[in-house]
Amino acid sequence: MSGVQIPPGPCIFWDTEKGNGFLDKFNSAYLIIIREVEMNYRIVYLLKGESKKYAEKLIKDVAKKFHVNYCYSGRQSAHITLKYRFETNNLKKVEKLIEGVCKNNKSSYFEIGGIGNFTKHALILKVKPSKEMVKFEKELVKTLKDYKGDLSKYDKLLHKNFHVGIAHHDIKEKFSEINSYLKKFNRKFKVKFDKVYLIKKPKNRWIIRKRYIIK
Repeated sequence: MSGVQIPPGPCIFWDTEKGNGFLDKFNSAYLIIIREVEMNYRIVYLLKGESKKYAEKLIKDVAKKFHVNYCYSGRQSAHITLKYRFETNNLKKVEKLIEGVCKNNKSSYFEIGGIGNFTKHALILKVKPSKEMVKFEKELVKTLKDYKGDLSKYDKLLHKNFHVGIAHHDIKEKFSEINSYLKKFNRKFKVKFDKVYLIKKPKNRWIIRKRYIIK
């Protein structure tokens, strides 16, 4: 891979399709040239607008205040996972399958907000999905069931556990303290589910491969 190195920080996904980046901290453009090889892929919904700003500020504030950096240092935009990472060397086929699922479903509105957790290992923003969003998720997982990775066994549970990660993996010893701090953040957002993204990880950062519209 060649290109200009992106400095560390919460600059997250590079949009290789449009030629611009989701750069929260840096205004400069960075050129990244990716060779198409077998690599990790994921499918996500990316937050936007006020909900994105809100979630990413929480991620940063928690990391800085409590010195838990796993989530923040991962340099991922605030997102909802729709399919866990998988590998393929037939990307065109995967893209057509995703396009088919998108064409077969309708956009809708859902709610993001309120603090939740998965045991003491993860603190999250809760997601209250629409019926259309759940239908989309089930169909996506079923359609791509043959594309697997180390977490694929959890794909079928995603529609029951939609969330936006705030802090996880390195928070067990500070869970109660962080949880108490986050409880005061109860703002909620009505968000449109109308786009999903295929992202890839050629090295140590996730970048956007393609955006799909749900009408």
